[in-house]
Amino acid sequence: MEILNLDKKVTILLETGIRILNKAYMLEKKPVNLGNGILLYPSEFHIIEVVGKYPEKNLTSIASHLGVTRGAISQMAQKLEKKGLVKRARTPDNKKNIMLELTGFGQEAFEWHKALHESLETGIRDELEQMSDADIEKLLRVHKHFERMLDRCMKQ
Repeated sequence: MEILNLDKKVTILLETGIRILNKAYMLEKKPVNLGNGILLYPSEFHIIEVVGKYPEKNLTSIASHLGVTRGAISQMAQKLEKKGLVKRARTPDNKKNIMLELTGFGQEAFEWHKALHESLETGIRDELEQMSDADIEKLLRVHKHFERMLDRCMKQ
């Protein structure tokens, strides 16, 4: 195995990161038909996933969790509501606090997406099992740096 200098390592890491982002961007444009003719986009699945995992989150906290604006979540929630996947609910103690609840169909979509993730995550789990906790911490630090870097780029 070739020994790489730091500049080469940084270049490889950044180029790989860009490729991953480009592929993720392309995937975001590909809808999935769950068999009933209703097409769901990955961005819609992301919201369904958060609502299914964290039913206590309101629209603002869902937006924060996904790293998007509250307006974007509000628009997506409208689309998901029209498709019969979620319904909006206001909390009794604060009428401005809008929550999302999965419908029966939304719960089915959540379970389908969860099963897909579990099958895709097998390879990642296999890799992580071979790494030390210290190595995983280093990997997470690099991921967090990528996120901060993208945050800075979005501000410019």
